[in-house]
Amino acid sequence: MKKLSFRSQFAITLAITFLLSIVCTLAVWGASIYFLKTYSDKFQPANHYEQQIPDIALFVRENEEKLLQREFQEELEEVVPLEGMDYQVVALSGEPVYGSTEESWVSSPNEIVDSLNTTQYKNGKFHSYHPVMNEQGHLSGAIIFRYSLDLVSSNSSNSAFILLFIIGNMAAPFLFILLFTLLLARKVGKRLEPPISRLIQGAERIQRQDLDFTFTGEGGSKEITQLASAFEEMRSALHASLQAQWQMEQERRDMVAALAHDLRTPLTIVQGHVDNLLENESKRAERLEDYLQTIRKSTERAVRLLNEMNAVSEIERLDFALTFQNTDLVAFSQSKIEEYKLLCEAKQIEFVPELILRRNNGWMTVDSHRLEQMLDNVLGNSMRFTPPGGTILWRITLEENQAVMEVEDSGPGFAAKDMSYLFQKFYQGDPSRTRNKGHAGLGLYIVKTLAEKHGGTASLSNRAEGGAYVSFRIKSYPF
Repeated sequence: MKKLSFRSQFAITLAITFLLSIVCTLAVWGASIYFLKTYSDKFQPANHYEQQIPDIALFVRENEEKLLQREFQEELEEVVPLEGMDYQVVALSGEPVYGSTEESWVSSPNEIVDSLNTTQYKNGKFHSYHPVMNEQGHLSGAIIFRYSLDLVSSNSSNSAFILLFIIGNMAAPFLFILLFTLLLARKVGKRLEPPISRLIQGAERIQRQDLDFTFTGEGGSKEITQLASAFEEMRSALHASLQAQWQMEQERRDMVAALAHDLRTPLTIVQGHVDNLLENESKRAERLEDYLQTIRKSTERAVRLLNEMNAVSEIERLDFALTFQNTDLVAFSQSKIEEYKLLCEAKQIEFVPELILRRNNGWMTVDSHRLEQMLDNVLGNSMRFTPPGGTILWRITLEENQAVMEVEDSGPGFAAKDMSYLFQKFYQGDPSRTRNKGHAGLGLYIVKTLAEKHGGTASLSNRAEGGAYVSFRIKSYPF
């Protein structure tokens, strides 16, 4: 069975279920017939009470008008089997004289005349009408017998057993189908569950990037064996690919971390000494000041480069996670507006902020530190590439469950050939745009990566009137 397909196993199991159910049902029915034949003297037939009607009718004809006297009731009830039959003696007017029940069975004299010597089925029981004559041979009343034609009513002393016997025989096929379906399904489930469970566990390990295992021939069915083989081929190929990728990534991260560690301290010391020199009296020497300014800019670029490389190394770690906090983005934006406005004024750039609030308040759950990092990268790029006298527009749109940040500048914009690569790591684009700007092509990559970790996206384009356009959107956690 383990080498058969699901379809074949299902068909075989279904056929076995029906075959066993039919055999067991026939066995039960055969045993029931044998039981009835063996103990037939202990059970009455369904028409047991109907068979007694002729004898009772003969008694009625022999006594005729006596039946209309209430004193005759005891003698009549010695003949009528009251355990399974009701009776009622009625006058010619239709009024009941006496009987086993007090309810009236006829509604008019005409009904009596029309129903005499007939048997009618009413309200689930049979009614047999017989005339009662007087001495002159005239009709003076009638007697009505009511009974049922079924085994339960005919065997009132064993009614519970008979009812259970009938229901059991009728339900036998369905019970056996249910029983064998459960048994065989359990057997099939025990055969299929272990290999399927191993496949699920293997898929979970692959999801966790734990590939140090193998999928063996799982069995259970032909499809599961084929699926296990396909999983093993995928795991093997993925393991080889990831091993190479992990090794390259680790080497690159080690290199970046070592470079950042070796350069940060001396560059920081150089920048500190330059600050001291600029504040000293020696800065009056024009040539010396130019040199010092150049050194300062170089160190700033180096520090910025190291910071970007450290940021990339950090966000690419497997254990990296955002720190979400409930943040008032209106207050956050206003604080950053003041900061960027001062920086733009120093560069003689017009800074135009625009805040659009499309929700009841500005509170959203985001990583405000990473959001600030993204904005610094985007607006820092715009400030570096926008010439004096230019304009930078920052539009903040706070929607129901997301924040959209759009930055436009009047700088040179992006080269058409670079548009599809600018979000890649270390891509610096057109040399004419990046010359003397001191960046490693990591800023936009950081923005895109952090936007995606916030459940959002990042995009860029050129404005129709000239200049660059960069936007990103982040969602409020949970997203």
